[in-house]
Order: sequence, then structure tokens, then C-alpha cells
Amino acid sequence: MNTSLTEAYKEALAVAPTTQSIIHTLEINQTGIQDSVFISQTRTGINAFDENGVEHTFQPSGFQFTLPPSDEDGYKSLNISIDNVNRVASDFVETAKGSVVPVEVIYRPYLSDDLSAPQMIPPLVLYLKDVQITQFQVTGKCTFLDLVNQKFPSTLYQRLNFPSL
Repeated sequence: MNTSLTEAYKEALAVAPTTQSIIHTLEINQTGIQDSVFISQTRTGINAFDENGVEHTFQPSGFQFTLPPSDEDGYKSLNISIDNVNRVASDFVETAKGSVVPVEVIYRPYLSDDLSAPQMIPPLVLYLKDVQITQFQVTGKCTFLDLVNQKFPSTLYQRLNFPSL
């Protein structure tokens, strides 16, 4: 018996059926600029429904990521690395560079035997930054919206828009 495994891990191995696996998916989105890219960590593409009941086709792609930690630090980020074999990710990022609209990365996990809805509702929505492109992969950090450094109030009060000032 392997004593280095936690009790929770042992329980998951004992209870989880061998016919079921977790499918990690990403949606890379830049609203109003270009169409979303849907990728899954699978060998073949899948059709799955999002949290709103809309069906999407996820293309197979190699990618690695680490989810943000759940701790007391204020800065949370997801490190991501997407294979650049078919140049879909690098073409998307190159197009995104010319716009001020942020690139959203939406993480949704699915169970292999239940593609009717993601297993995380709401899904994890992060914003892409610090991107590096090589011929082999696209790497970057995804962070939550930076609310600390947002202007407040966000509306610029001018006499033209608010004549009673």
C-alpha cells in the first residue's frame, strides 16, 4: 500500500469508475473582435453544452495549465501553455494584439460521460496577459479582473453630460 497518497486521493481512485474521466476545456474569447476558439484536452474533438445550454464544438489541442491557488494572497493567476501545432492560438493572439479589448479565457471541466453541462458553474473566467509566442507553443498568464486599479467612479462627470454641475 502506497502511504504517500492522501486519504482523499485513495478514496477518489477507489470510488471513481474507470470509464469516466475529467475533460478540461478552454474558451478563448475576444468579444466583438474575433470568434471564440474552443479547445479541449482530448485526442478527438467533443461537442459539449456550456452553462447556458449552448452547444459548442471543442477542437482537440494540447495544453497545460495550473489553476489559481485558493489562499490568502490577493494576486491569483492561471499559467497556461497551448501547443502551437495548428497555429490557432498564435493567430488568435496576434489578432488580439491590435485591440484594447481584453482576451477572456474561460475554463470549464466536463465529465467524459456527461457533456450536457460543465462541472463548474459558473465557469472560471480569467483575462489573458503576459503572452509569449514561440513556434512550438503559446504561453501566458490569466488573471482575474483587476478591480483594485480600476477608476472610481468610472464615469467622467462633465458639464456637457451633466448640465446641473
